[in-house]
Amino acid sequence: MPLAFDANHLPQMTSEYVAWVDVMGTQISMSKSIKITANFIFKLHIAALRAKAQGVTLYPVMDGFYAASSARNQMLEFLRSVYKSVAEEFNSTAEQFHRFVIRGGLAFGPVIHGSGVGQCAKELAANAVYSNSVLLGLPMVQAHLSEHEAPPFGIFVHESARTFAPTGSEPLHSIWWAWKDASSMKIWNKLKTELGSYLEWSKVRSQAIGYAVERIEAHREMMKQYFEL
Repeated sequence: MPLAFDANHLPQMTSEYVAWVDVMGTQISMSKSIKITANFIFKLHIAALRAKAQGVTLYPVMDGFYAASSARNQMLEFLRSVYKSVAEEFNSTAEQFHRFVIRGGLAFGPVIHGSGVGQCAKELAANAVYSNSVLLGLPMVQAHLSEHEAPPFGIFVHESARTFAPTGSEPLHSIWWAWKDASSMKIWNKLKTELGSYLEWSKVRSQAIGYAVERIEAHREMMKQYFEL
């Protein structure tokens, strides 16, 4: 039986912000403890579910998630809520080994939501829960690759989101978007101190935890600059 799919019936692409956020170091932590890694991953997903805003569509992928929205303010408010929740969790966790760090990337461009592809194949129309979990588009790639340029607890803004924006909205101008606001300054300030402590702890155990010293030092410098924003 042929795998029938007619791409000629794909819906029109829409330009949206796409964010990718994930847990740093998942491959290493999973090789050491599934339970601890599961705590990290599912706490991030819980934060995303709690933060889910109107106009933001979530696409979970193992140790992270994609989020898509045509509205800049809704996307940024969603990300702010996720980061605040995870930062509070980080700050309140006493044992360094049980702490986890997130970071992400943000891009802008045309996407296709899986919820619109049922017209391309009967089997997809009959399995909407499955097809609805799929997102397509170059911003996904850009956001995912940009994540590696973000500091711990940061968001790297891809040039697409620094160049283009929906009509009536200004592009994001900084390479890093800082999620701090008046309500999160206490969390933000404590996080700066706690992250410094975490990186020192990591450096002493670099080989044991699979976190290279050069990456720790690079993240420390990025963090210093990021928290000055």
